[in-house]
Amino acid sequence: MRIPYFISGLIFLTSAVGYAQNSPEQYFQTNCQACHTIGGGKLIGPDLKDVETRQTREWLINWITDPASVLASGDPYAAKILIEANNVPMVPSPGINAELAARLLDYILEIATSGTPVVAYIPPTFTPEDIVIGKAIFLGKQKLTNTGPPCVSCHQVNSLSGLGGGKLGVNLTDVYFRLGEARGLTNWLKAPPTVTMSPVFADHPLTDEEIVELMAFFKNEGETTNAPTLASVANFILYGILGTILLFVLIGSIWSGRFTAVRKPMIAASKHTKSTIQG
Repeated sequence: MRIPYFISGLIFLTSAVGYAQNSPEQYFQTNCQACHTIGGGKLIGPDLKDVETRQTREWLINWITDPASVLASGDPYAAKILIEANNVPMVPSPGINAELAARLLDYILEIATSGTPVVAYIPPTFTPEDIVIGKAIFLGKQKLTNTGPPCVSCHQVNSLSGLGGGKLGVNLTDVYFRLGEARGLTNWLKAPPTVTMSPVFADHPLTDEEIVELMAFFKNEGETTNAPTLASVANFILYGILGTILLFVLIGSIWSGRFTAVRKPMIAASKHTKSTIQG
């Protein structure tokens, strides 16, 4: 059942207001730390320590609230950030506005100058078993501990046969390398910052073990698969042709019945009229 547009819009607006009411620390953890650190080095996006020494606060607020417009303006620094992020564009987070962006910058400055030690990241070691389990999790063959939906319902990878998975989300074949390998992808999977995934996984988070297993699968995909397999493309075309044929057959059977229902009374009426004239 489809949710009416005004209801879905109300749900999104309510969610955005909730985000905006969070403290800067909560907001950063939910929406920013998947791509950024404060003093811990580059992830997908740049390290935000001393970010206000690189650009003015006005520029940063414009970038945080509407990065697409800054990029579209031809700003060279924005273009540089995009290239360094493997062409993964920054998107505005839910509920963001100029006031909240300024509070986030205050929080970043506070953390950067507090002397809080940064915990060193130790990447996991992947095993062949992790790859197998990760694929099962992706396909939904192994249920997630916190009952989240399987990745394949919205995403695809090139190695899958048949239709290859869902088309709502992006292709995840190269996601391991595109999102900063283990360190970047770990943060992303812990708190997906997208408008679609964030509300879904907020109450159904992946466990640390599931994240490692999924990453093992994605790393293997990125290393072994460069393009959609021939079988996957052929099956997609075949399913499309068969689906079209079945659709025409179904429409034909429905309309043939409608024509019969109309034709029979017309023929009967014609015969009755003819017999009346002859009589």
